[in-house]
Formats: sequence, structure tokens, C-alpha cells
Amino acid sequence: MLYSRTIYYVVYILFSFCYLFSNDTVYEDAEIFKLSFFTYNNIKYIDLIEFIDKHEMHSNYYEAKDKIEISYKKHKFYFSAENSYCKINEDIYHLTYPVINKNERFYIPAIPFYQSLEDAELPFRIIKYDTKTLYVTPSIYNINAIKIEQKQNGTLIQLQTLTPFKNKNISSSISSSNWLNITILNCYLDSLAIHNGYLTPAIKKVQTLQSKESAQISFLLKEKVEDIDIEIQPNSINFLLRHEVNNNAIKIKKLRKKWFIDTVVIDAGHGGKDPGAVGYKLKEKDITLDIAKKLGSMLTRNLGLSVVYTREEDVFIPLWKRTKIANQAEGKLFISIHVNSANKSPKTKGYETYLLRPGKTSQAIEVVERENSVIELEQKTHQYTDFSNENHIIASMAQNSFMKESEDLAAFIQKQMKLNLKNTTKNRGVKQAGFHVLVGATMPNVLVEVGFLSNKSEAQNLSKSYYKRQIAESIYNAIVDFKVKYEKPLLNHNE
Repeated sequence: MLYSRTIYYVVYILFSFCYLFSNDTVYEDAEIFKLSFFTYNNIKYIDLIEFIDKHEMHSNYYEAKDKIEISYKKHKFYFSAENSYCKINEDIYHLTYPVINKNERFYIPAIPFYQSLEDAELPFRIIKYDTKTLYVTPSIYNINAIKIEQKQNGTLIQLQTLTPFKNKNISSSISSSNWLNITILNCYLDSLAIHNGYLTPAIKKVQTLQSKESAQISFLLKEKVEDIDIEIQPNSINFLLRHEVNNNAIKIKKLRKKWFIDTVVIDAGHGGKDPGAVGYKLKEKDITLDIAKKLGSMLTRNLGLSVVYTREEDVFIPLWKRTKIANQAEGKLFISIHVNSANKSPKTKGYETYLLRPGKTSQAIEVVERENSVIELEQKTHQYTDFSNENHIIASMAQNSFMKESEDLAAFIQKQMKLNLKNTTKNRGVKQAGFHVLVGATMPNVLVEVGFLSNKSEAQNLSKSYYKRQIAESIYNAIVDFKVKYEKPLLNHNE
């Protein structure tokens, strides 16, 4: 008895030293529970019922055998009164001192019990303790899930983490049998969650190996890997396994050429002999050109983009030629700026953005008729599509390739106009109509009606430089939003 007690105190002292002075960062963000100490014959015990409650476990008591069974996930613990041994799953562990049953409550020797849990490779650990309280963590796992995705240029393995890791503590290698072995220092795996992770056809099998200093996760790969990129995020470690790098690099370059927004075509509506809408001594052609130049200046100055104007001065440009200019410049976005008018409804006001589709509402049809009426001023050298019949399907085929992107751009413009113009006017939403100025534009394209010259207060606003700058800033911010959405996925690919 004296010998056993001496061993206990040696273990107690060692544990005290390790837990009170350890600098192990694994526990920094861990959830911590407090368990009360009970002293019996100078031995520190904990109440098993308190342990069960704090960890939200389930238990059964068998009175005939004076035995208690605890269930934790797929694990089972067994304790018997006056017995110094416990059973964890199928293995027996020595607790040094007997379990005590007092008033139908079980008390367990604290230090040996937690040592047994660790020996059984269960995630319960002591953080520290003082004379009255034991501080424990219910889980030392700092990698608790896995996510595997098939990307265009390879396979992404994402280990979801609860604590931050450093690059220097992570290594990877691929064996001759095509096993990817990832070793991480100060890592504790939730092996059950890892093995239950979703696999892709690129990965045949997953294996894990846990030691006190590190953990290893191994993936049996179906395809040969040419390169591995490791990226550390606050809540994940990402491994991008790249297959057929050269072929994928070509594909990515093509995608980048298509979606990297480097050239914007700005179309100032009307011009020259075509004044556009007129109201309160203002002409649409002058307002649209002013907004177009303000927008172009922001794009070149702030984003370094190439800006192509369909007109930079008060000249007449046929509708068909405007999209021709955009296509020849290989523009990535085409934005046509206009000002609305509703002479029969002088109180009507607001901004709206249009997509190329035949108009469904009387208001849309009225706008289309006015904007397309400029054709009457052109020389009859160009054959325009009749939007009143099925020919509009042919005319809008090029737009259909970019309809989703055009819808996104229109939504961004409406959102930013609402933020910038606030309560000064009305958000009339995204609409669709058959504008000839948009026909044939082989890129995302929209037509923006920035306000109503037939509305006196709106006309007054549109005469002011600061208000036109707000409109230009709104469209500028929408282009930034569009670039973020469509360029970010490309920037995440490595060539």
C-alpha cells in the first residue's frame, strides 16, 4: 500500500509540473471545464456523475453488480465500486486506487483516470489543477473535419482546423505507390470525422496515424500529382494537388483572357444631330457624355483599365457602329448610358438598367421606341432586326452567351445606385427590352437609364456635376463588384 501511494505521488508531481508549466499551444483555444476535487485518504478524486454531466455523456447503473457504464460516441467505459481497474472499450486500465461508491455516487482517482483516457487515445486532457479544482478539456482535437473538392486544375484537400498552424510544422510527400503523406506537428486528429469525410474519385482511401508529437494523414491517390501547393488559412490547411499542370495552365490562361476585365467600352447615348431626350433646357446627349467621361476617368485612374468610348465629343454615331467599336476593341464590358423621359407622366423618376430582350411592359416598350428612334436619323446603309417578330431570337443569340453576366452587372449597378443616390430618387429595378445599341455586343452588356429629364427635380439634379459624379461612381463601384466576382476565382488558380 505504501509503495502504491508513493508511485501515486510521483505521478501527481510529474503531472503538476507538466500541466502547470507546459507551453503547448494546442490548448490555447480549447474549451475548458472545471471538475471539483474530493480528497479521500489523501488521494484526489473526481465525481464521475459530474464528469458525465459536464461532457454530456450517457450512463447506466447496474445495481446488482454495483457497476456503471458510460457511453461516449462509439466508446464505452466501465467502472465497479471498490475496484482499482476500469475497462475502456475492450482494454483494462489500472487506476492505482479503487473506485468509491458513496451515497450512490461514484468517485474516480483523478490523475490515473485521465492518464488511462490518454493511453486509450481518447481526447480528454488535464489542462491544470489546484488544490480544489481540476481544469480539463473535453477535446484536444484541433483538426476536426476534412473536405475534398475536385477543381479544374486538380484536387483540393481542405483540413478544417480549430487552432492556427505554421507552415514550418507541416510537411508532405508522395510515395512510389502514390500515397500522399501529410505530417503535422502539434496536431490532434478527430480520426472518426476524418474517415467519414467525403471522398472524390481522385482519392481511393484515407488513413490516419496519431502520436503524441504529431499526426499523419495519408491519401491513396488515383492520379499522379505533379505539384502540391500548401496554403494556411485561419480555419483550414489547404492542399492543392495539381494534375497535368501544363494542360490546365493553357485552359486557365484562356479563361483569364476571357474574364480578366481589362477593357471597358462606355457608350454615351445619342450625340450630334440626335439630342436624345430633352427637358428643362437639358439634352440627354450632354448628360450622358459627361457621365461617361467621369466614369472612364475613374476606371483608368483607380483601376488602370483601358477605356474605349464610342464617342468622346458631340458627334452622331449610328447604333450599329457602337457595338462594332466595342467588338473591335475586344471589350470585356459594354455599358450604354442614357437618360429617360416620360412626358405624359412628369412625376415619374428613378434609374433602371436594361438587358437585351424584347420588352414585356408598356413602359419598356416606350423606352425602346424612343432609344431606337435614332435609326431614322441614320443613312439607310444598315439593316436592323425587327424586334416585333421571331427575328429577335437571332439578334440576341450573342447576348445569350453572356446573359447571366449581364444580369449580374445590371444588379450590381442598381445596388450601387441605390447606395449612392439614397433617397434622392427611385430604384426602378432591372428590366429587359430590345435595344439595337446592344445587339451584337460579344461581351456582357447593359443599358443604364440614369433618371428622367421630364421630372423637374430630377432634371435639376442631372444638371449638377456632383450628382452626375455620384452616378458615375455608382457604375464604377458596380464594375469593381463585377471584377471581384469574376476575377477572384481565376486569381486563386496558379499557373
